[in-house]
Formats: sequence, C-alpha cells, structure tokens
Amino acid sequence: MTAGDMWHITGALNPSRRAVWFKGGNTDNYIQINAAAAARVAGNDTVGSWTAWINIPDITGTYCIMCAGDDNAVEFLEFNVEAGLLTSRCTDAAVVQFVSQEDAVGLTPHKWHHVSMVQAAGGQGIQFYIDGVRTASTNDTAADVNEWFVNLDGIDTMRIGAANKVGDASVTNEFVGGISNVKIFIDVLTPTEVMEDYQGIVNTNNLHNHWDFDNDFVDVGSGLDNGTLVGTSATLCPAYSEFTSRYNSITTPVAADTILFSATESRGDLIVIKAA
Repeated sequence: MTAGDMWHITGALNPSRRAVWFKGGNTDNYIQINAAAAARVAGNDTVGSWTAWINIPDITGTYCIMCAGDDNAVEFLEFNVEAGLLTSRCTDAAVVQFVSQEDAVGLTPHKWHHVSMVQAAGGQGIQFYIDGVRTASTNDTAADVNEWFVNLDGIDTMRIGAANKVGDASVTNEFVGGISNVKIFIDVLTPTEVMEDYQGIVNTNNLHNHWDFDNDFVDVGSGLDNGTLVGTSATLCPAYSEFTSRYNSITTPVAADTILFSATESRGDLIVIKAA
C-alpha cells in the first residue's frame, strides 16, 4: 500500500441540519427564488436582513450564499463567503455602491454556523453576525452604504447558492457545502433578534421568506415564494453534519478493497482502502 491508498474520515454527527448540499465541481447549480426578488423590488425596501445556516468545506473559496441580480444589466446585491470572510457587494447600474467585508475570519470549515447580514440604512454599512454575535467589518468601497432594493429597480432574479452579477443569466461563485434555513426579513433585526434566530426562537415579525429545506424547496414564510432547484449537482440532505461535510470534501476511490464505517450517537468514522 502506498501513500494516498487509504482515506480516514471522521467527524461529529451532531449537530446535523436539513439542508441543501451543493456538491461543487459543476456550474449552474442553485435554488431559484425569482419571486422573492420581485417582491422586494416592488416593496421598495430600504432596509432588510438575510440569515442562513451554512457549512463550508474550507476558507479559501468564494461561495455565494444568496444573490439578487439582473439578467440584462450589471446590477446585484449579494451575500458571500470570500476566503472565510462574510462579504456583501452591491452594484447599481454597473456602478459599485458598496463592498462590505468582515475584518477577520470567524467561520470554521465543516462546522455549522448561523450567519446574518443586516442593512439598517443608518450610514454604517452592512452589519454581519456569526452565531448571533456581531463581527467587526469594513466598508472597502462606500459610494452608498445605504443602498438596498429601493434603488435596484432592474433586479429580476434571485438565487440561493450562486450569484448572478455579470449582466446576463450566467452563474458565478457557486456555493460548496450545506445551506439551511434561509430567511429574508423586511426589517432591521436587532442584535437580540439575531441571537434569538441563532438560538432557534421563532420570530415571524416581518419575516417574508423562509426556506427550511425540510424535504422540499417550499417557502414557509409569508411570501410563499417557493424555490426551484436548478442543476444536477445540488440535492436535499436530511442530516448534513460535520461528518457529512468532511466525507463530501474528500475524493474517494471509485473502487475499494475495504470500506469500514462505525458510528456512535455523536461521531462517525469511515476508512476506505483503495482497490489494488
């Protein structure tokens, strides 16, 4: 047996979440939620809050959590993870309005994190939260840090797990890993409300969209903007965990002499020995 002929994957089985598993490796995979974008443009929203649970495989890639864009012009609003940093970008009619980014990495690969971005339109720019706690961030570009849907009249698409930002229907910055419990609030979540959302305390006040991915892509919020899965490299997963993430992040051999799996209530171990 030579180096690389055996894989050992181990990780926690809990906590696990109902999620969409974005497998990576292919393009054009996302959850389409265009009706949600149309509703926010029609509402002329000046403020809002986006929250989600995410599980990423590394802190090197650029992964789009959610993006509202325009199929006919360079106009978009997006929420990303870029080299482990929560990032929000907004461009209006090809003019960059803001780029806001965390000052330090606060995400751990293969671990579930609750993430939030809040636009309060108070002149300070986007507020980021990880696991209910606000993180320090900087407006790297700040033409208009208050920009939101009220000025983004051309937006006509919205996606979970991929960006639409180059002025056509093309897909960029596809997410890799797990996404769960995506929510769009049409007001400014307070620090207490963000913490409560992280803790699982139900808050339906001004909650317009909520995709919990409980065996489907139905919007269980008041907006009723059901999602549509696009592409073949994303699928629903009923129990996405650290072990799931670690296993999905390792290229296993097509053929194996031995596959050994063991699990307790809290941890899974898998050993794969490559076929001769």
